[in-house]
Amino acid sequence: MLGVLILLAGAGEPMPLLDAKSSKSLHAYGSCFSREADRAQRAWGFLPTEVGGTFTDSGAHGAPASYWLQLRDAGGETRVRLFTSGSVASDIVEAAGKCR
Repeated sequence: MLGVLILLAGAGEPMPLLDAKSSKSLHAYGSCFSREADRAQRAWGFLPTEVGGTFTDSGAHGAPASYWLQLRDAGGETRVRLFTSGSVASDIVEAAGKCR
């Protein structure tokens, strides 16, 4: 978790690969994303917070590049922000967009 915070804190505000809102609830979006990641046979873990949480494959054996998909409650909507540590496979970008 500390590594995620350090990466996201960095030198200034990191630029997300995706920054969007979804009309789905946090639970509905999270369920959809986990199903899509499973279908793509991609590693994922969920780190919950009081206002949402983060999906990541950070530390997973064989992960080509780490991603962090932040979900936050945005007053009836879900804010979705996708960050990567390199070139993330298109299946994660597709899953994040498909679940919106």
